[in-house]
Amino acid sequence: MRAGARFNGLLAAMVAASGCLRPPDPLELHPDVVSVAIMLEGGKREARLLAAHPHRDPNEPAPTVTVTLRGPGWTAAFSDTLELVECIPPNSGQGPARCLRAVLPEEVRAGATYEIEGTAPLGAFSGEVTMPAVPVLIEPGDSLHVPNPTDYEDHLIPVRYRIGSDVGTLLADAFDVFLTREDGTEWEVEGHYVGDFPVALEGAEADTFRIHYHERPLRFSLRLLGIGRHYTNFLENEGTFPLPQPWPSFGIEGEGVYGYFDGAVPSRVSRVWVQ
Repeated sequence: MRAGARFNGLLAAMVAASGCLRPPDPLELHPDVVSVAIMLEGGKREARLLAAHPHRDPNEPAPTVTVTLRGPGWTAAFSDTLELVECIPPNSGQGPARCLRAVLPEEVRAGATYEIEGTAPLGAFSGEVTMPAVPVLIEPGDSLHVPNPTDYEDHLIPVRYRIGSDVGTLLADAFDVFLTREDGTEWEVEGHYVGDFPVALEGAEADTFRIHYHERPLRFSLRLLGIGRHYTNFLENEGTFPLPQPWPSFGIEGEGVYGYFDGAVPSRVSRVWVQ
């Protein structure tokens, strides 16, 4: 699987939380309230937006929103409608939803600031995010060879890294996973075949994660994903009601709109062989 496709799938899983911030209050019970999730991807020349009516029946019409993304010296409209699976996994319980894409004149850059302006059924909304710095993957190096254990046990893979204070959530992700057949040929499998990816790393500078045992040799690519604090704040306050003030920033403010606007930046890639 291409790294870009794997990253898109990961972000679809992230935006699946966009309708779940708090139990309904009088505002959020309004059928025209819209939840909005935007996760910019470092190195990409497109952006995706998920807009949903969390308090409507799934068979009702999806929300109509108009949103513009502003980058360093340019603007781009979320004008392309994609299949919903491009933004969110199937059966995610979002209510009627719409997946929109903006084609950008340049790649999303680490450290750059981006703004959104939009309108939803209950009014206008806006937001701003500064992309995190690139996570530095210190160990493993460019490649890592791990011996296959002789018993049915998981591998522990140690990692060391350096991240800035602008990273609120750090994930390890596996992609381009290939198993080797007895005749020496390879076939590609999903990342979750080797572990519970993406997996959150908790240590400030180092941590470990597990990969599942398999009898056959395999290889995969490993990278870290640094996600900003808006998304982290959003998840930390999921289900909190009432949310005490001062409220943390989720990157989006407006009338009848809630959700988050944030960015994710990948590290360099390390190649891992289990033989």
